[in-house]
Amino acid sequence: MKEKLSDLTLAEFIDMECGDLDVLKGSHEIVKPAKLLECRERLSHEFQSIASPALFKSMIYDRERKGKMRAKAMLFNTLKSMIEIEAFDDVRKLLSLYGHDPGGRDDEWVARHVTSQLNAATFELKRMGIEVPKTEDATPDEIRKGYEGMVADLMIANKMSIDIYTIRASVFASMVYKANEMARAMNSKIKSRK
Repeated sequence: MKEKLSDLTLAEFIDMECGDLDVLKGSHEIVKPAKLLECRERLSHEFQSIASPALFKSMIYDRERKGKMRAKAMLFNTLKSMIEIEAFDDVRKLLSLYGHDPGGRDDEWVARHVTSQLNAATFELKRMGIEVPKTEDATPDEIRKGYEGMVADLMIANKMSIDIYTIRASVFASMVYKANEMARAMNSKIKSRK
């Protein structure tokens, strides 16, 4: 099984990103789908961490933020269900554990607070979903066009031909990184002249 980015050509990597996980298998190799999905995730992260380290760190941070917000929404959704069966003492205990000490507040305040926190978490999740497009939502055709655009940009910038069937995905990721660094340096130079 191909488990390293350097094991894949760019063409195979693009196929993998489009959902064809068979490119990760060796000939006549049988691999569990869960292992293929895990490998795909790892290879995608490796590509991103090479091509755009800052974006990769931002993506990890964003994923962590979304996870925490989902957990908060689930907690307050559960607390709202507990309020519906009038388990206010248990709700107060859980709120205290979460850091929202209700003190000597009445049941009505607790219910309003839980609803308010649930609404805030739900709103934030919706906002995050709109703000950050998910790669899973992109069609294979859109993914291919994105990589074709990167290849074309690099070919123009470096005045060279890139064969996606022979270049390694890891080498291509490094080229993307170098091109981004050169563009940043050029922009800094232009801004410093002003």
